[in-house]
Amino acid sequence: MTALERWSLHLAALLTGVTGLIYGWLRYYGQRAGEFGLEAHPLQATLQHLHVLAAPLLVFALGMLVRGHVLPMWRSGRPGGRASGMVLALILAPMVLSGYLVQIAVEPRWRLFFAWIHGVLSLLFLVGYGVHQLAAQRQPRAAEEPNGEVSLNPS
Repeated sequence: MTALERWSLHLAALLTGVTGLIYGWLRYYGQRAGEFGLEAHPLQATLQHLHVLAAPLLVFALGMLVRGHVLPMWRSGRPGGRASGMVLALILAPMVLSGYLVQIAVEPRWRLFFAWIHGVLSLLFLVGYGVHQLAAQRQPRAAEEPNGEVSLNPS
C-alpha cells in the first residue's frame, strides 16, 4: 500500500465517520421543538448530504485497500492484525450495501431496518478500524520500497 493510498483511506474514513456520527446524533437526538411540534435540527440535512458525498470516497479507498493491503497480507500469512482485519473485511459489504439500501427504501419500516443495520455495522467498523490501527502500530514496520510500496518481506 502506498502512502497516498494509506492517507486516502484514513481521510475518507475520517470524513465519512465524522459526518455519519454527527448526522446520526442529529437525526435521533437533535430534534428541536418548533411551532408545530418536533422539527429536525437545521444542520441535519447538510450533514446527511456530506456523509452521502464522502461515503463513495471511502468505498473507493476500501477498493484500493483490498488490492494493496488485504490480499497481500492474506497471502503473506503474517499474524499481526489479522483478527481485526478479517472482522473489518467481513463488515464492509453489509455496511456499504445497507448504506445504499437505506437511501432507496420506500417503506418506512424497511428504511428503519436498513438504517439500524448500517448504524450498528458502521459503529463496529469505526471501532474495528481504530483497533486495527493500534494493532498495526504495535507490529514492527515493514520496509518501504523506493516506489512507495510497502514490502512485506523487509531485507
